[in-house]
Amino acid sequence: MTAAPRTLLILCATIACAAVAAREAAAQPALGSGRLEVSAGAAFVGEQTYGSVDANETTATGGAFRLFSTSSELGSAPGLDARVGVRVAGTLVVEADLSYTRPELRITTSSDVESAANVTATEPLRQYAVGGGATWYVPTTNRLVPFVAGGGGYLRQLHDRALLVDTGRYYQFGGGVVYLLSQRPGAAMKATGIRVDARAVVFKDGVALDGATHLAPSLSGSFVIRF
Repeated sequence: MTAAPRTLLILCATIACAAVAAREAAAQPALGSGRLEVSAGAAFVGEQTYGSVDANETTATGGAFRLFSTSSELGSAPGLDARVGVRVAGTLVVEADLSYTRPELRITTSSDVESAANVTATEPLRQYAVGGGATWYVPTTNRLVPFVAGGGGYLRQLHDRALLVDTGRYYQFGGGVVYLLSQRPGAAMKATGIRVDARAVVFKDGVALDGATHLAPSLSGSFVIRF
């Protein structure tokens, strides 16, 4: 074989290998091939309104006479949020999550029959949410990676001085994006990024005085590492 055909053959083989490598790289999800994912950061949970109830006195005729009304709510609060996930298939990650917030329970009395001024009693709570769920990342080679997520778990709310405990459940669903800061496919730390979650959280039981389920918005931002 002369030098020219040999050179042409080597060049064609090199181009073919480069094309295969590029196609394989394009097929990889933006978060790399790591299986373990850890994230931690700050969170914010919105307000929950529990409605109002009348305090009634039974009259001599069996009727009801309103003495005053009460309304209650759980205030919005910042907190901390952490997740540990394992990639189980493709871009699907199964996660365990933990969040901690310090909301304030507020109860207001109004419409007093003796025209007393409205009074609001407050109590700080420590709220823990421990559960699990799943996150599915949209396969992409861009630095900005969208995802959808959902899950649920156990809710524990400690009253002031931890003298009383309320428990319940929560369910959450939503989505967000991860912005990749770095990728190192051959290193132990495969990728790092910033994750932003926006979710709707459904709370059941706990301190809710009306016994109903309540919906609150949740927003969190965290630093994520994939190994």
